[in-house]
Amino acid sequence: MELVLEGWLRRILAAAIALAATVALSAELWRHVEAQRLAQEGTVSSLERALKLEPRNADLYWQLGRVELFSEAGSPAAAVPALEEATRLDPYSGAYWVDLSEARENAGDLAGAARALEAGRAAEPRTPRMLWQSMNFALRNNQPKRALELGGELLAAAPPYTARVLPQLSEVEDLSSLIATILPADHQAIDDVASYLSVRAESKPVAALWNRVTVAGIPPSNFYLRRLLDSLIARGDGELAGRIWTDSIRRGWIAGDPSGLENSLYNSDFRWPMLGFGFDWKVIPQDEVSVWVSDEGPMPGEPCLCADFSGRSRASFSHVSHAVVVDPGERYLLTAKMRVRHLGTRAGAFLSVSGVGAAGQSPVTTDHLTGSTGWEDVSVEFAAGPETHLAEVVLVRPGVGGDEPPATGQICLAEVRWRELQLGQSRVTSGSGPDSSAGGRR
Repeated sequence: MELVLEGWLRRILAAAIALAATVALSAELWRHVEAQRLAQEGTVSSLERALKLEPRNADLYWQLGRVELFSEAGSPAAAVPALEEATRLDPYSGAYWVDLSEARENAGDLAGAARALEAGRAAEPRTPRMLWQSMNFALRNNQPKRALELGGELLAAAPPYTARVLPQLSEVEDLSSLIATILPADHQAIDDVASYLSVRAESKPVAALWNRVTVAGIPPSNFYLRRLLDSLIARGDGELAGRIWTDSIRRGWIAGDPSGLENSLYNSDFRWPMLGFGFDWKVIPQDEVSVWVSDEGPMPGEPCLCADFSGRSRASFSHVSHAVVVDPGERYLLTAKMRVRHLGTRAGAFLSVSGVGAAGQSPVTTDHLTGSTGWEDVSVEFAAGPETHLAEVVLVRPGVGGDEPPATGQICLAEVRWRELQLGQSRVTSGSGPDSSAGGRR
């Protein structure tokens, strides 16, 4: 009988202990769930109530500090003690130290901010965010040498930061020097810099980037390489654009014809597929016009480029162009063969040559062709100005007014040639038109 009673007592005691443990665990779980719910509200008062439930939760102190630091109603000074408590409870989180540093800096304690960053770097010495914050702290506090060291360390560890780091450091260091010294040999980093430079009117950093590209053997993606080239051409930097074009084709980065680089006007006979950028033919689509390469050139099977205008075509057309590198002060001769069919506009069609990116460079044109013709020789001389490094050849057909018939018809172009004229050398005159003896209209 005693043994039975003892067995029941043990069972009751075990159940009581289990119940007490369950209640304690349930209470702890409830406190944690409630603290998390309060934390999600994200207010100072809700986080303070959450901390009463979990007073040793470093993350709650961090969240409270961030609310004080970054909210409009908060205060950097009030953020400091909360963030200090977060770092005391968990000194191994770099994020806690970063925010403590920012709070101290905003509160005017620069020495304390520096100490917090050093502690953060000791906790996470290679974390990109720590390096980024330390670099910016050095920039804000007039420590350019330290900022450059940290920026170089950051890019070595995390190339995706390139698009943010280089513009920041360019405030204290020449951008070309930064590209030469700290730009990582990383494809995404090179794309980021190519994109950034394509909207800046500076050639020196682009040259530095291209030096880095050729040494590393890592070109920008085709999209960014195209943007970079077109931006250089648009501002008339023929020398650097020509170098990038030539290097890229020879290395196979641009799908062009290496043998065609010997010609001063690349793909002048339309034998290669037009790339549409750089120093190949560029065609901008226009709703009223169809442009294609035909085999109906001056000789049987010879390629030519044709533009066919619809029955409602009225707008001006200058959507086929080709850039060419020139030397300032030199004279050049453009020759080509053109054919028009049923082109009834009074202004006709012609080739125009103008300087790019240089003031005071007036365009010159070949003779204007109208009506229907066979293949005609056209030519014009172009004199590059003292600041002109790049010219553009454009196929033009002016628009018509509302009181005129639509500008229908077809223009075809073939055998386009460009050559430099030597001193005293006469140009070849156009073979047609009233201005053929004068060398085209200016």
